[in-house]
Amino acid sequence: MVQQISPCGELIIHPSVGRDVSGIAQSGAEFDRLLRKAAELRGHLCIGLPLGLKMASLGLRLLDMEDEKKRDNLVVFVENDRCAVDAIQVATGCSAGSRRLKVFEYGKSAASFVDGASRKGFRIVTKKDFMARAVELAVEDGIIAEDESVDEGSSLGRQVMMNAFLKMAPEQLFDVQEVTVESASTYLPGGGSVRGRCWSCGEEVMDGRGVVQQGKMMCRACAFGAYYRTTV
Repeated sequence: MVQQISPCGELIIHPSVGRDVSGIAQSGAEFDRLLRKAAELRGHLCIGLPLGLKMASLGLRLLDMEDEKKRDNLVVFVENDRCAVDAIQVATGCSAGSRRLKVFEYGKSAASFVDGASRKGFRIVTKKDFMARAVELAVEDGIIAEDESVDEGSSLGRQVMMNAFLKMAPEQLFDVQEVTVESASTYLPGGGSVRGRCWSCGEEVMDGRGVVQQGKMMCRACAFGAYYRTTV
């Protein structure tokens, strides 16, 4: 197994082709299968994948949606756009294209798993004292010395986190909040798409995502400013 730091600062692990990852994960055959699948989607095994899988497993269990056949109304709201999201997609079957995986760039290690029919669900967030727990586990496992300092952003720090993400139970990793997401039902499949045309740019707006300004429907880019700037 080869470890390195990617250009974006992630600890990445390249298992040999076809390697059984059960010795790494120590979390059961289904976890191993999903971890392998998430690594294939991601292109490598990095520290956020086991975190995302365990976040999703807890969310599905709380919603009684561990059985794939019960997930027709599942909508997931993630609060960052990092590698854990790939694992959540693999574990839940929700994707951006299905409109059931929504990304909010809050920069937080958190996600909400919601029953779109009832709009009720659970927000799962990494515990505030996670790093202290991860260091304790790393000392127990002989990864670091008891008095050794660990910088969370260093290669060693990421190894410490990876060890914890792989070995700690979801209840040790996360805090849970019961939540209501009023918009959740609008993302369920089967409903007709509400369409309109922005009075400013003339482009079509799907799925009822237009906003009303001064009595006229506008796209969000025209109403609030776009993420892009045209060069012509």
